[in-house]
Amino acid sequence: MDTYIITGGSKGLGAAIIQQLLQQGAAIHCISRSDSEALRQEALRAEGTLTFHAYDLADTQGLDSLMERILGTMDGADSITLINNAGMLEPMTSIGRAEHDDLQRSLQVNLIAPALLTNSFIRLTQAWPIMKRVVSISSGAGRKPYPGWGAYCTAKAGLDMLTRCVGVEQMNQPHPVEIYSIAPGVVDTDMQREIRAAAEVDFPQVSRFVQLKEQGELQSPEATARQLLDLLQTNAFEQGEIADLRTKKPESST
Repeated sequence: MDTYIITGGSKGLGAAIIQQLLQQGAAIHCISRSDSEALRQEALRAEGTLTFHAYDLADTQGLDSLMERILGTMDGADSITLINNAGMLEPMTSIGRAEHDDLQRSLQVNLIAPALLTNSFIRLTQAWPIMKRVVSISSGAGRKPYPGWGAYCTAKAGLDMLTRCVGVEQMNQPHPVEIYSIAPGVVDTDMQREIRAAAEVDFPQVSRFVQLKEQGELQSPEATARQLLDLLQTNAFEQGEIADLRTKKPESST
């Protein structure tokens, strides 16, 4: 059975990914602060299985033991994929105006937690002779500075560089872990609603995102999840790749 560990899967893109994986018969472990009754019901009807692990990713001290517990249940898995999906935009304001606690929480959730989970995942599975992958949901904000998104942009840039470094490190391993960082584009989720509700003094480009919504240019979580999984399951990504779903094509698979 193909097994997936996904963070922040109770809503948005994460929930759409889980829903489609359940239909494919996958075994899924979701790490999130809250579970989803809708996904629980979906799991009852689908061929796959779903286990929720209630956890706040800002509490980074317990992540290694959490990964140990999850991976300890995976005897007989055909493949294991960690999807670092959870993310937060707050604090949406200029550096110098943000609260220290808000900055710390943002970096813990967006960068430190996925780095620690990736570290634990590789340490615990390095010797396993099966397909192993780490997929980090990144953003174009990791490559382009947005005023008011200093914490978010910094974390996503760090996640991209972590992906590059691990990709190089794993190339000569006897049982390598594949790793990719993937920007999904502009997806119609709660995060987009947060952006449109921001004050212009905190996020000067708010009007652009309001316009994207009004012009119907946001992609649905379901369509984004389908594209991501299609590419992932056809091995379309290269080791250590920093990809963008808006430009990634299936025919470029290797």
